[in-house]
Amino acid sequence: MAWKYITQDVIDAGGINVSSAEMFAEAREYNIEAVRNYNKKRRNHWFIAVWAVGQLALSLVIGIFLVVDNQLEQMFHATTTPTWRILLRLFGFLAYMGAFAYFVIYRRDPRPHVMALSTMPILIADWKFIGIVAFNFLVGWLHEKVENELKTKSDYPKFARLTVTTSYSDSDTIEELTFDSIRDKARREHPDDELLK
Repeated sequence: MAWKYITQDVIDAGGINVSSAEMFAEAREYNIEAVRNYNKKRRNHWFIAVWAVGQLALSLVIGIFLVVDNQLEQMFHATTTPTWRILLRLFGFLAYMGAFAYFVIYRRDPRPHVMALSTMPILIADWKFIGIVAFNFLVGWLHEKVENELKTKSDYPKFARLTVTTSYSDSDTIEELTFDSIRDKARREHPDDELLK
């Protein structure tokens, strides 16, 4: 949104001294948008954090079910898996957990290709984990999409609210200054202003 009164200097100062109802309305709208953008950013980061940790637990549970299923199948068919295959699968699973934990969780790099590539070693363990690789790419893409959208907003990444002050107030101290006290004084001084009604 293009702001008429709120410039980068005002944002850097952290406050605005309003002198009209229009300025007050714009400062109020800016603060509302700043809170929305901050909350959206927090939700986006929580989503990626919950998925990052949750998928490790999910892949472990899926891995246990696949091992149990494989053991039952071998028991009924009287076959065995060679030791080298078991070790290779274990290596693939541990390489996936290590790569994902390092690149996505520790280094905090949730780009889609990083998430998908760090998950690829799990395919050594079993091709049935392809869904986790695909879902990691999708989650990374969604995270990056929201983050790129937020980068175009004013005051990214802080999204701090502005302190609104005014000469149109009966307040003696900053603690007494409220939007209502500003509005009441402005209404008394500008009874025909449509924005104040």
